[in-house]
Amino acid sequence: MRRVLVTGSSSGIGLACAVMAAERGDTVVAHYRTGWGAVERLGQRFPGRIEPVEADLATERGCVDLVAAAGAVDVLVHSAGIWNDGAIRELTREVLERMFATNAFSAYYLAREVARRNDRGCMVFVGSTAGERGEPGHSHYAGSKAALWGLVQSLAQELAPDFRVNLVSPGWVNT
Repeated sequence: MRRVLVTGSSSGIGLACAVMAAERGDTVVAHYRTGWGAVERLGQRFPGRIEPVEADLATERGCVDLVAAAGAVDVLVHSAGIWNDGAIRELTREVLERMFATNAFSAYYLAREVARRNDRGCMVFVGSTAGERGEPGHSHYAGSKAALWGLVQSLAQELAPDFRVNLVSPGWVNT
């Protein structure tokens, strides 16, 4: 049995990953920011296998506290992220900074903390095809996901062979 930390466990891809891990018999540290009800239902579906932890991953403190609460983990699945419109002519500093804090900086903080607390393991980051090809009207989102690509390429080399580090970049997903 593995210990799996899944960010964004309350919806979408994160929820699907948490369900899959729990179905395999893994213990899931199920991160959420606002979706307590979904994580609570997950715990009811998989009694004894779900450990809910609330954290705001747009802050370094939230990332540090989440990994501290999770303890030693075998797998990190970083699926939490945000998406919103942001045509470049209307893009504000606040929207841009929140996008990068949530989608990119959190990945750096989580990877750092997991690598500090574990000798080996696996890290999976959920990117986007937008990070590979751009997306009109969403340059801030595409840029934040492109940053993940560079992070993963670097970490895969830096942390090998003790950690396996991968990026999964889905297109539009019906969540």
